[in-house]
Amino acid sequence: MPSIRVTPADLSDCRVRAGTLDGFTVAVTEAGELILRLPTRSAEFRRRLKSWGCVVTPGPLPKVRTIRAHGTRFQLKVWQACQRIRPGRTATYGEIAKAVGCRSAQAVGAALGANPLAVLIPCHRVVSASGAGGFAWGIARKRRWLKAERDGLAG
Repeated sequence: MPSIRVTPADLSDCRVRAGTLDGFTVAVTEAGELILRLPTRSAEFRRRLKSWGCVVTPGPLPKVRTIRAHGTRFQLKVWQACQRIRPGRTATYGEIAKAVGCRSAQAVGAALGANPLAVLIPCHRVVSASGAGGFAWGIARKRRWLKAERDGLAG
């Protein structure tokens, strides 16, 4: 996969194709920009595309040429911090908050919950100081992904 660009952008009237790639539900623009990657096809997938102003068009997925995460400035800072966590390692919400100059671990959790690129932006590597913490796609999945990375099976 190409490297990830984490930038703010306006996706109004963006035409995308939706489908499955590597076991994930994805949205790819007609120009080949991967903008959404979730582990399940869900109402959340459709809700995000609609809130971004994207229009889903029929047809096969274009070849992925770039990967771009779209979010607020704060979300982008949090996601960039997550990308610095090495596979098999974790950081706490508080550590990420401190790294991005924020006093709120809860705000970091909210930014991670908005992550549009599952696994590519490894929000599953962020845990609470007292355990696994939350995860949009379930704690069991988060634990499986972390174990796979620790065992050298992923990442």
